[in-house]
Amino acid sequence: MSIQKIRFIPIVLLMLISFAACQDDTTVNPVKWTQMTDLSKFGGTARASATCFVIGKKAYVCCGRSGWRDGFLKEVWEYDSETDTWTRKRDFPGPARVKAVAGVIGTKAYMGMGAVGAYEPKNLFKDFWEYDSQTDTWIQKAAFPDSASNDLFAAVVDGAFYTVAGFDGITRKYTCYKYDPQINVWTKLHDSPFSYSNRAGFSLGNCFYVGTGFRGSNMSTIFRYRPADGQWRKVANVPDGRMLSNGLAIGNKGYILLGRYWNGYLNNGRLLSDIVEYDPATDAWTKRGNFAGGARQNAVVFQIDGTGYIAMGEDDTNRKSDVWSFKP
Repeated sequence: MSIQKIRFIPIVLLMLISFAACQDDTTVNPVKWTQMTDLSKFGGTARASATCFVIGKKAYVCCGRSGWRDGFLKEVWEYDSETDTWTRKRDFPGPARVKAVAGVIGTKAYMGMGAVGAYEPKNLFKDFWEYDSQTDTWIQKAAFPDSASNDLFAAVVDGAFYTVAGFDGITRKYTCYKYDPQINVWTKLHDSPFSYSNRAGFSLGNCFYVGTGFRGSNMSTIFRYRPADGQWRKVANVPDGRMLSNGLAIGNKGYILLGRYWNGYLNNGRLLSDIVEYDPATDAWTKRGNFAGGARQNAVVFQIDGTGYIAMGEDDTNRKSDVWSFKP
């Protein structure tokens, strides 16, 4: 055998091994997606960085922006999962904004904070509102007590609303607060162990989980907070670091999906389309394939009756108006 052929065989073997390794991404039972509404049914403005919450079998998408860094919105749209239709509701009564936080306690939704324009202290909001879907009315509640009211993570656990690690326009804070709707009072809790930007997470049982984001690099760490004893605990990392992602819980599993691997000035890098599933019983993540609607960031996600939904968001060119569903 010639020297050339001897040299060629190892190279071919190396290429085959590398190809096989690339194919083995440990994806298990890939999620199957169904496309729901599009702009022709929505009737509103395609948007990113909006806020959403679910009351009963209906989801509500609020605020956001129609442009890359402009076109701030106050619109509120109701999505009926049973008829796959949209209905415009009364506008959000506060100023237009992005990155507001929201959650549902009982039959009422609570929403507020966020920012508009350049993320300077003067452009941040502390107002907080209660929404009644039966009467389509908003009532202003106690204002958020901290200056770090933008880029918050929020979760509802056992009838209370929690916020974590906001941004005051200059500094990213570690602060954690609890809002009790029964007495309309905010209470400062022990600081969180992180201050990453653009995080994602979900509530499961009597805890919430939050992580990913960016702090000098794309973060993959996830922390669990248990309100009963105020303890933070680091759990298993997500498979890949990311920011501007989404999180939701369905049944007894949590999901992190979409977002961006940030790599450079402003928003350079690559958009992500994957979805990973967290099982708290085993403290492990499983890759569940890729989103059929394409890679994007700053979307909204929600679940109704065990079905997960992804709506809107943006890629590097346009804001989106589509809605997709999946069953784990």
